[in-house]
Amino acid sequence: MEYIFKTNNLVKRYGKFTALNKLNMAVPKGSIYGFVGKNGAGKTTLIRHLCGLQTPTEGSFELMGVASDDKKICQSRRRIGAVVESPALYKDMTAKDNLKQQYMILGLPNFEGIDEILELVGLSDTGKKKAGKFSLGMKQRLGIGIALCGNPDFIILDEPTNGLDPQGIIEIRELILKLNREKGITFLISSHILDELSRLATYYGFIDKGAIVKEMSAQELDAQCRKSVRIKVSDISLFSRVMDEKGYSYSVINDNTADIYESLTFSEINKDLEKAGCNIITMEEHEESLESFYLSLLGGKKDA
Repeated sequence: MEYIFKTNNLVKRYGKFTALNKLNMAVPKGSIYGFVGKNGAGKTTLIRHLCGLQTPTEGSFELMGVASDDKKICQSRRRIGAVVESPALYKDMTAKDNLKQQYMILGLPNFEGIDEILELVGLSDTGKKKAGKFSLGMKQRLGIGIALCGNPDFIILDEPTNGLDPQGIIEIRELILKLNREKGITFLISSHILDELSRLATYYGFIDKGAIVKEMSAQELDAQCRKSVRIKVSDISLFSRVMDEKGYSYSVINDNTADIYESLTFSEINKDLEKAGCNIITMEEHEESLESFYLSLLGGKKDA
């Protein structure tokens, strides 16, 4: 697998506080990487390193195959765009003039492509309206438009749907999916709204106390969170024997609880277990969401 960003035991200390603790992560090229962790877990610190705003205390990283201590890393960074915390906009300028300003900052030779970017982010009809008068959703889309200047391969978004109404969230989601599918842009998205992130991400990294706890694909997460029948029984060994004999897919949770990944009725499963001398104590449908998976993995409150 080809990776657009990889870290190798990345450490960042501020005095006695360790913000990144031998962090190892890998963002697959072409993915939408959902970056999940509590406040203070190290997400923003990692993003700052990626963007060149901070340097590691120890360890290293690679961006588009270029090592962090290589002089060419600046060239790699020119191929990324970022919207961190809130879009950096000139509020007294139009959407088009904001993009022109970014083109000049990047030293691009002309303004070719600006109209295409405005069309992509749905702001081609804003005319002379100043960015300060835009809705939150329009400002976020303009921020992504600014990040698109220079034709980046990699875009970092920090809380892209924060504060948006349902329509604004849908618009940002569709824009990210469109840019990923049609332009092949890789995204790193840090978001508190885990349900929304689950509609976007193709890969996940879970961070806690400055270290990556788990990385997994969306398919692997779906397998972990798939619908099941959660059953509590009197004898888990007898239950397992019946499941194996029937060829049912299941997983044991503890010494009296298991999940069955089959469409079964109570009477059907009860009949089979009774024959083996195993009694059902409780039985209910179960589906684990990204949020509940995150909580079970990291523990604590729901602040991601």
